[in-house]
Amino acid sequence: MIKRKLSVMLIICCVLLINCEELEEYLTTVSGKIYADNCKVALAIKGEETLISYLNNIEGIDEVSLRDADIFRGFDLAIGNDSLYNITMLSFGETYFAAIVDDGEIEDELDSLDHVGFYGESDTIDIPLIGGGDTTFVYSIPTTINVQEGVDESDVDIENFIEFKWFIKIDQITNP
Repeated sequence: MIKRKLSVMLIICCVLLINCEELEEYLTTVSGKIYADNCKVALAIKGEETLISYLNNIEGIDEVSLRDADIFRGFDLAIGNDSLYNITMLSFGETYFAAIVDDGEIEDELDSLDHVGFYGESDTIDIPLIGGGDTTFVYSIPTTINVQEGVDESDVDIENFIEFKWFIKIDQITNP
């Protein structure tokens, strides 16, 4: 009887291993490097609306909140010391890629002092300060990638990070 149970368990394990290898062929992944220390999460965000409208609706940047939100096509919380990310895509189409460094006021929430970065071309902008003068910011213009099922993307790097409050201000200036 014990031999029979062990045989059945062995067969089940073999079937599961074979199916997992076949499953990997059908998964679509997007990977890249994040040029920031202590990155909390890399996000694949639906590209149908403006990025700022999606970011303003993020309730939390913990695993439960991210899984419950319907604006993401995938995310990676397991960013190692090498700053590489690998997102298994849950859906496909036009997608923004962003990363968040959670160093603001409230842990596990996107607040105005957290640093955000995006996949896209680098640009600069001068923003006037209240007391006079201005400050220059280097940021990435958020750019979507059309992620297709079965087509992996690599080198989707996220380079320039700025405080979220400044990204909101840049968005207001560049998209009036």
